[in-house]
Amino acid sequence: MPSFTPDQIVRFLVDGVGRPSRPRELARAMAIPEREYRAFRTVLKSLLADGRLVRLKRGRIAPPDPLNLAVGTIVVRRGGHMFSRVDRDDKSAVTAAQEEIFIRPRDRRTALDGDRVLVRRHAYRDGPSAEGAIVRILERANKPILGIYQRSRHFSYVVPEPSHPLREILVPQNATGGAEVGQQVMVSITEWGTSDVTPCGKITEVLGFPDDPGVDIQRIIAGYQLPRAFSRTVTAEAAAFPARLSPSALEGREDYRDILTFTIDPVDARDHDDAVSLQRVDSTWRLGVHIADVSHYVTDGSELDREAYERGTSVYLVDRVIPMLPVRLSNDLCSLRPQRDRLTMSCIMDVSDDGRILKFRFCNSVIRSSAKLAYVQVGEYFSSGKPDRAVTPMADTLDQMRSVSRTLRQRRMKEGSLDLEVPEAKVILDEEGHPTQIIYRRSDDSHQLIEEFMLAANQCAAAEFLRKTLPCLYRVHAPPSQEKMEEFAGFVETLGLRFSPKGGGISKKLSRLLEQTKDDPRRDMIHNILLRSLMKAVYQPDNIGHFGLAFPHYAHFTSPIRRYPDLWVHRHLKKIIAHSWKVSERHADAGALPVIGKQCSERERTAEEAERESVRIKQLEYLESRIGDEFTGRISGFLEFGFFVTITEAGIDGLVRFSGIDDDYYVWDRDRWCVRGRRRGRTFTLGDAVSVQLIRTDPVKREIDLVLADSQGGAPSRPGRGRFRPRQKHGPAWLTGRKTSG
Repeated sequence: MPSFTPDQIVRFLVDGVGRPSRPRELARAMAIPEREYRAFRTVLKSLLADGRLVRLKRGRIAPPDPLNLAVGTIVVRRGGHMFSRVDRDDKSAVTAAQEEIFIRPRDRRTALDGDRVLVRRHAYRDGPSAEGAIVRILERANKPILGIYQRSRHFSYVVPEPSHPLREILVPQNATGGAEVGQQVMVSITEWGTSDVTPCGKITEVLGFPDDPGVDIQRIIAGYQLPRAFSRTVTAEAAAFPARLSPSALEGREDYRDILTFTIDPVDARDHDDAVSLQRVDSTWRLGVHIADVSHYVTDGSELDREAYERGTSVYLVDRVIPMLPVRLSNDLCSLRPQRDRLTMSCIMDVSDDGRILKFRFCNSVIRSSAKLAYVQVGEYFSSGKPDRAVTPMADTLDQMRSVSRTLRQRRMKEGSLDLEVPEAKVILDEEGHPTQIIYRRSDDSHQLIEEFMLAANQCAAAEFLRKTLPCLYRVHAPPSQEKMEEFAGFVETLGLRFSPKGGGISKKLSRLLEQTKDDPRRDMIHNILLRSLMKAVYQPDNIGHFGLAFPHYAHFTSPIRRYPDLWVHRHLKKIIAHSWKVSERHADAGALPVIGKQCSERERTAEEAERESVRIKQLEYLESRIGDEFTGRISGFLEFGFFVTITEAGIDGLVRFSGIDDDYYVWDRDRWCVRGRRRGRTFTLGDAVSVQLIRTDPVKREIDLVLADSQGGAPSRPGRGRFRPRQKHGPAWLTGRKTSG
């Protein structure tokens, strides 16, 4: 075995010699034996290839940090903005997710989304708005690129989507894949070219013409590289499980089949991974949260496990679900169907009348769900007091559950948990996939009942790992930056609300503020803007708590059918129950958790972006036939040349350009966070209700153009009539529509 490790080499360059060194010079300083020098050079080459070391002039090498260099992964956001997300071993997943370096087009070289790069930070910009230039591309992601196939007289090419850094990709005649002009295609780059030379590629998939049925969703699936069909090996592994539970599968399990247990899910749900029960035991409530035992079927190291890890999460697009597990498991064997014996892992909690969890335990169990209830059924019963036939047997228990969930919720809010709710747009499609209606789903007592019980079980799961001092994959949420909170405070002040970001207790202050907006017509916008001001929750082994929930510890346990972190937690809770966690396994798990957390966080982020985009394209399609119609909405953000209005009916933002308002010249009053007319003093403020007319939709760019309705600003003027003259070049990121790091 060599007498050195890669980590020792990197640390020695910083703390030992303290300066860039040549390989031979470094080997002498580290007292590397001559017989190990060849292996030493091999490790150096690996470190250079990974970007942990960089090569300088005259053959010297050094770690990137002291040289103002950083290794990261390129992320291209909607609108084409490019960032390098810093990837450093000495940083937690949360900090790494925060630290992003903005890359201007002139500084990107030939880097594209997903590439691993070496970036030099610009000395004149640092902190949350750091900028830099790409020095070297360490590893190509070589993601297929979505675009439109075109052909000129002499050559063929693909034009990527407008937000893509590349303007075109040349395609040899023998690499067109049979595409026709105007079709949506996926192209892989074969020759990267340079900053001045157009790259070449080959078409790997033809999706069809943009207007063909289903191509819009196929574009999203292909563009985000979402998984499609399961491999034969994975499908066969899932199909091999018997339909009936064997006696051996029930051994050692607590039997809850005689206890009233049921599921509550959306009416169109097909996978049911959580069921609940409630009993009165002495002077406390015994709450049972029973979760599908996916780990019984998906064992560590199996093909099913490897596939689930790669997918990370199920993806819920507007017209379909791309599951993490094959349907045989997700919709059948693991789904807690009514009147079927199902293997579960249960969290049994004793809850006091004032919402305190007095004690809890986890156990392997078996249940038989009594009913499959829908949120709409339970919600109608709670509002009317009249249960339908399906709800009647559970009515008394539901009343008790609602009471317990309310006490849990009240206690959570008292601790500073944020009651953030942005209505979820659900697009109703016809048989051909065209949108016919857009409805909004809000949380009511039926949703909150399940939410509170799941939150309690998840918190207990994290507490179980802590009290056993074992490594865990926590769900963490870092506190927001002071800068973001000051910006948000300035915004709410313009609405006549008070919030001070100074001092401690930020979560409790925000919780009180949200309570004040309960009946405010601007509530949705306030919640949305606060959500953009917060950090992004991620998975990691370092427990820093969950700011949004005001929990000191939290882990995901309740959805193993659709989330890989929950499956990991289940497996290791089983080890705790069986007292079978070996010391060697603890070390191995602790070492693997940062990688697992990063993978799951990235897959979750991709899924969320794809889900939002799938809804947005259907919202755009819904509006395509409404050109010229008037809508009501609220101002939700500013750009230097206009402001965004969220259309109430469609739940989507459109842009009102100042060039379309011909009654004045407008300036941005930064102190009052509004746009003001110079002559007449007319103002437009965030949250203002306005009437707008739809004049254009662009499904390719995902854009909507609006003008103020005649009663508020007249028809659009001739180009150049209106003018916007900002007092400052930039505003807060969330206000100007730029993507924030949280």
